[in-house]
Amino acid sequence: MTGEDPAPAQGPPEFNPLRYPPCACPRHSPGPGPEPDKDDAGDSALLRELRTRMNEENRLRRWARGQS
Repeated sequence: MTGEDPAPAQGPPEFNPLRYPPCACPRHSPGPGPEPDKDDAGDSALLRELRTRMNEENRLRRWARGQS
């Protein structure tokens, strides 16, 4: 109509797994993994500190729920 050529047809976009996360249904999930090691020797100092803080916060929450 205006004398311009139409744009060339493009194929489907390349699959990007970050845009389409894996399905979380039981059929497609990997299932329970191996039990985590109880040995903290491989954990970093920061991870141990965070785990300790989380345990303390959870203990305080349980205590507060029991008091209310």
